[in-house]
Amino acid sequence: MKANLSNDRPGGLLRLQANGAILEAPIFFQEALNLHLREVASIYHLFDASEAPYLCLSRIYCHPQGAMEFHLTVRGAFGIQRGFRYWHLAQEHADPAVSTFFIVDESSSLQHQEWSNRRQRRDILNDIQTSLSMHLKNRLAAVQVLTEMVRDSPQMANEISPRLLAAVSDLNYALGRVTSTSDAWNPPRDYQDLPIRLTDLASIMASWSMERTAVVCRTHSVDRGTLIAASSVERVILPVAQNALESSPRDSTIAVDITEVREGFAHIVIEDFGEGMSDRVRSRAEDPFFTTRLGHLGLGLSQAREALRVAGGQWKIESTPNVGTRFTILLPVTTAAHLFR
Repeated sequence: MKANLSNDRPGGLLRLQANGAILEAPIFFQEALNLHLREVASIYHLFDASEAPYLCLSRIYCHPQGAMEFHLTVRGAFGIQRGFRYWHLAQEHADPAVSTFFIVDESSSLQHQEWSNRRQRRDILNDIQTSLSMHLKNRLAAVQVLTEMVRDSPQMANEISPRLLAAVSDLNYALGRVTSTSDAWNPPRDYQDLPIRLTDLASIMASWSMERTAVVCRTHSVDRGTLIAASSVERVILPVAQNALESSPRDSTIAVDITEVREGFAHIVIEDFGEGMSDRVRSRAEDPFFTTRLGHLGLGLSQAREALRVAGGQWKIESTPNVGTRFTILLPVTTAAHLFR
């Protein structure tokens, strides 16, 4: 294996034999994975989590022109976060047994994004703190007013007491929601974004069923070798499914249909038969901090939409009040053979 670029250049060629043997790689790729200190027979061995540092697929992006771009991150390495993106280069008169890719060092962008995310999380937490403070102060004010009414007009105690008890109960509920979700404000864990089989997605989603609300999944024309990024399942599909479960009445079902389409996408339809949304609610459903449910922060769909955009996917939301809501999601998929081809 030889290096073809110096350290100060952010891009270069990655050339692989049909069996995955590395013929050529930029220095930044070699250094990020300590290739000068280890024996690696194949690029596929670099995805083995038992030997750090190792590679994880974090994103597949389909450009409007049809080109597929793959994003990789390096796990188990000390220092700054490392990552790459690459795409296949079609070369005329090239050896058919050799695949050539152009690979770019994304480490500086990932570091910048990490600090931007930290600032965003800090701003969100400040907003949440302010909202929670006002939320609790309003409830405490209601308890105080009702208590003063009982003090000043004892003869009204029978009338005021139920309202006072209800206000205290509401305050306890609000405090319970704060303490029970405190773990949610911890910094997010580093996602181990190993691809999963699209055929396994149905069983994964079926496991999300609740006691009185079932998630029923069907697959159509899905190849067993097709893979989908685990982050897309966790950050996009799961929030949509949770929203459907919370909107559905007891003893109902969530219908899920999963289809593989030729353009390298999975077509996933998640439909509930619950309360649905009015036009006003639908227009704001993806806005941060907008919610119609007591004790919720309204971040689920807004974060899912951002994760969908990052993954290079799309969705369509259709909803009718008292009928239900239907999410149609397109997410990029790939195969093990296509990761490096």
